[in-house]
Amino acid sequence: MSSIVLEQAGSALVLPWVAARYRRDQWLPPERIAQLRERRLARLLRRAAAAPYYRELFERAGLRLDRPLGSAELARLPLLGRTAMESAGLDAFLTVDRQRLFTIFTSGSTSRPGMFLRSAFEEASFSARWARVYAAYGCGTFDSQVNIASGGAQKKLGAVNLLRAVRLLPRVVNLKSAAPIAETAEHIRRLKPRILVGYSAAIETLADYVITNRIPFPRPRLVICAAMEVTEHCRNLAARAFGAPVANVYVTNELGVVGWSCPHRPDVLHMNDDSFVIEILGADGRPAPPGTVGEIVATPLFLHSMPLIRYRIGDLAARLDGRCECGRGLGLMSPVQGRTAHALVGAGGQLVTAPLLAAAFGQSGSYTWVKRFQLREEIDGCVRVLVEQRREPTAAEREALLSALRQLIEPTYVVRLEPTDSIPLAPSGKFQWIVPLAGSRGATRAA
Repeated sequence: MSSIVLEQAGSALVLPWVAARYRRDQWLPPERIAQLRERRLARLLRRAAAAPYYRELFERAGLRLDRPLGSAELARLPLLGRTAMESAGLDAFLTVDRQRLFTIFTSGSTSRPGMFLRSAFEEASFSARWARVYAAYGCGTFDSQVNIASGGAQKKLGAVNLLRAVRLLPRVVNLKSAAPIAETAEHIRRLKPRILVGYSAAIETLADYVITNRIPFPRPRLVICAAMEVTEHCRNLAARAFGAPVANVYVTNELGVVGWSCPHRPDVLHMNDDSFVIEILGADGRPAPPGTVGEIVATPLFLHSMPLIRYRIGDLAARLDGRCECGRGLGLMSPVQGRTAHALVGAGGQLVTAPLLAAAFGQSGSYTWVKRFQLREEIDGCVRVLVEQRREPTAAEREALLSALRQLIEPTYVVRLEPTDSIPLAPSGKFQWIVPLAGSRGATRAA
């Protein structure tokens, strides 16, 4: 039996303990969580020194392992991006034998898919963070699930997946986000999942189809919109269509669940800052003030096999002051406001992202005739606004939308509205609301 399979079986035995720790830690007061975070960060930094990349990095930064390590030392290290990882090679980031690890790929929504390695025990902590979300909504791993994503879901190892493989837990049924919507809806009607998960645009498309066609739909316990920007329009449609709570989960393949909305504050996200050091940085590389959108930089505290220290995810959000009414000690952040690679620079230098555009469509009343939209930057300084129409708009409706868009992106761009029959998904299976030119003002400013 391979070492990976043995670790996978071992992680199944420790999963209840890991899940119990996550259930406990979230209710600690913020001060206690901060103390835990510092201790876990110190352990991570010491472990990372075994990797060639970090050993050299620590030497250049003057970090010594015989002295205390923590947030102050972390701030002295440079940000980690995919280019640096590809240049150094994955082996330079490993602290254990590569044969003990399994491979994870990202979807490649901003460029090409990235490859990461982790252990079966680390996968158990990823599963435990998902269990934290389920429990907040009265769900659990024994609830059946349907996941609408790229359809090429990779077979992961780890405790929960082992238990699903041997049928001790229900299997997750994966459906392709690019499949015909009628086919997807019929699959889900037949399967009647307790938990419905999907790319936010896939959930929005399904919800719109159910409402428009007045399809009687089995009510799940929970709907989760994930892996993309989640707009207010998407959440509202999903709640109407499925009659269930709608959670916004900020999750990536390489990091797992970073943030999630709880039933008490659906408009904001809890940061899993007992498991991460989460930084929100401005364009100058300094911490952005609370309420100000900046780039998310994360250091996962339980990834010791292949540490990712000050990892640039490529997403934008704002840290928020205050504490959720639910009583958890976890910090708060805004929903993800977009990706650094999928943004435009609008009026007054404002960064224009998908949630801002969706709000403009909503406030102008355009969703009554607009099904889906995409902004495409052109080399001539125009932005083509592709629109899938439910019906032909009146002149007043068309002008209301154009006026809302002009306020956002003129005079940087000239807006051109174009009806279209269909807007294709990206190769990753996700929907891209904004397609800037490579190296454009918007993409350059955002990066």
